[in-house]
Amino acid sequence: MNARFRPLFRRTSVRLAAVAVLAPALSLGAWAAMPAPAALANSCPGGYFCTWADAGYQNTQWNLNRGGDFWWYVGGAANDKISSYINNNGDYSYIAANCPADSQWTWIGPWARNSNLANSSWPGGGSVNDSISAYARQGLNDVDVDFPAHGDRTHAGC
Repeated sequence: MNARFRPLFRRTSVRLAAVAVLAPALSLGAWAAMPAPAALANSCPGGYFCTWADAGYQNTQWNLNRGGDFWWYVGGAANDKISSYINNNGDYSYIAANCPADSQWTWIGPWARNSNLANSSWPGGGSVNDSISAYARQGLNDVDVDFPAHGDRTHAGC
């Protein structure tokens, strides 16, 4: 081998060794920069009932804020896919298994959160996880949510 090329070969070897040593550290740094569940939970704007597709406030986030003491459809994308929520407002929020809502509903207190709905059940049985179709919000002074869902099935979006 020509002596002129030896330093280049050595530098390349040193560079390869440095990359081999630093690559795992860099990937750990990139992993640490990924949003943690607490950071994702903080992405819920004030005044909203926020829901996520996965436990731990992970994956797709849907921010719901229709009020007026009526039941509303969660939307086609979120229907039967909600696994965690934050009620980031001073109102009661309600969730229902069906839209229009029937007897399978429950309330969520102001500022409440649940990072994993897998262990939550509807009053009549069955898991709340991945089974929410309707929601409602109402102020603290209201007595109860109106039944059935607001308007007809088309208007409510069900």
